[in-house]
Amino acid sequence: MGKQLGGINGPFVGRVGNAVGYMWRGQWCVRALPREFHDAKTERQLEQRELFKASVAFAGRLKDILRIGFEQPALKVHKTVCNYFLMVNKGRFVMDGETLVADYKHLRLSEGPVAPVAFTGVHEGTLPQEIILDFEKNPEHRNCNGNDRVYVAAVNARREEAVLSLPVYRRMGSITVSLPEYWDGEEVHLYGFVQDNAGRCSESCYLGTAESIESEEEADSLFHQEFLGGDTRGCGDAEEVGARGPGGDVESGGETRGGPVKEPGPQDVGGLDMRHG
Repeated sequence: MGKQLGGINGPFVGRVGNAVGYMWRGQWCVRALPREFHDAKTERQLEQRELFKASVAFAGRLKDILRIGFEQPALKVHKTVCNYFLMVNKGRFVMDGETLVADYKHLRLSEGPVAPVAFTGVHEGTLPQEIILDFEKNPEHRNCNGNDRVYVAAVNARREEAVLSLPVYRRMGSITVSLPEYWDGEEVHLYGFVQDNAGRCSESCYLGTAESIESEEEADSLFHQEFLGGDTRGCGDAEEVGARGPGGDVESGGETRGGPVKEPGPQDVGGLDMRHG
């Protein structure tokens, strides 16, 4: 039995005839009562359900990243960040037996109008499994703020775990990400994106893989092989950055939304840890 709220013309909850009233994301909604459902459970249906189940679980492990990368566009279409992530990455997941396989090169972790940075090099940090990434601050010479925050997300393909770096300001030109020691030698995919003071983001950029790195020379070679030869969508023109050199129309000043951003240092690594037990 449905319950009337706010008088005869107000919203209601529960079933009234063939209608069902409910609240979703702060809005009162009405939907038709479902008709009789015939579950054929064909092989293709069962495969699709397994794919959907595994994809939702994967998105849930990236939730802390997606809350930054997709917060605003998801709100505009009244979706959760996980549902929005699955929508924009439709067709980029398949099942190989009982294992979820993702198209990591084309996976998107953020979306928005903010000017991107262009990642240009990588070298070892002072701690084990610590990677320092250099970036060109404004390769597209667009209007942007030097206090925009730059993030790097690392996703472990085998473990389906993720780590998000602490942010640095756009004007700093480099960022540090620290990987868990037990990830040593495993396939790890890196993504970079920018968030401005209003919470808007740039489109995420796939940077390549960062496996066990033995030396700075090897790290730089690996990075350029993966990044400069790969998908630079949203990262600016990586090959032209070296010729132009640093610079661009970057404005300084302004307050930072979401807390302070520190100068890079050994303590500013690791960030949010989204590993599951």
